[in-house]
Amino acid sequence: MSKKLNARFMPCDVNELLHASGLPWRMETGTRHFKLFVGEKFAAIFPKSPYVRNSTGRAHRNAVAQIRRVIREQQ
Repeated sequence: MSKKLNARFMPCDVNELLHASGLPWRMETGTRHFKLFVGEKFAAIFPKSPYVRNSTGRAHRNAVAQIRRVIREQQ
């Protein structure tokens, strides 16, 4: 698992999805985005802006689908 400090930068449902998968994951900090890796494979990207991060629009749903796809491939 990643540090709890990094978990606060992503939406709650994504955090729950990662913990339920049981796979190791980590977040790297870029200049404008947080990059999420699940088991050494790039899964999604989240903006650092709290206004965009709390959205549940199309970008959020796409990120959740990408994470689920990577988890499914690794199980």
